Amino acid sequence: MASIVVELDDKPLERVPADLVVVGFSPDDRPLRGSAGRADWRLCGDLWGLVTSRKFNGTLGQAALLSAAGSLRSPLLLVLGLGHRAELVVDTWRELGRDVVRRALDLRVNRAVLGLVSDAANLGPEGTRALFGGAAVAAAERRAELRVAIVGEGALARVSELRSLAKAGLPAGASLRLPEAPEKPTKFPPIKAGDFTYNQGLRFK
Repeated sequence: MASIVVELDDKPLERVPADLVVVGFSPDDRPLRGSAGRADWRLCGDLWGLVTSRKFNGTLGQAALLSAAGSLRSPLLLVLGLGHRAELVVDTWRELGRDVVRRALDLRVNRAVLGLVSDAANLGPEGTRALFGGAAVAAAERRAELRVAIVGEGALARVSELRSLAKAGLPAGASLRLPEAPEKPTKFPPIKAGDFTYNQGLRFK
């Protein structure tokens, strides 16, 4: 079945097992920041070396593939040029989503970590939906399935932003499979027993 299967992982990108880690870089990012900065730190500055040598400048459509074996729990790191951040509009994120999937499938990847999505301040809800909308369309075009992990502390918020897209925002043939929403903890009113208030929500082992 052609689809993008979204998975959640609260660990940092370097600790998540995958075939590929994807990060983004803009010419405005000096020094490196977000997921690209984190990946570069693990790779001992290999990505920054590409930038300073002018082999990679972050132009939209540009891409670099680096070996990450021994530095990440993925053998490969894909860096995508984002262009200038002021020019990152919804259509740009949609095309970036398509590009991620096409490149991942060309590399025969089964599971990719989208560190790109961790940079939520640059993405925003509309950008998140556009990115995954484009990714789902590309999977449908290739008639393939790709598992993608959203990582870090903001992962759950990104999935929440995608629920409306998964229900009604995709063209025919494109599918986005999201993890189930976590159950909300049951709230119990505290019980007063003499001078002691017992909180029923506490669990004892």
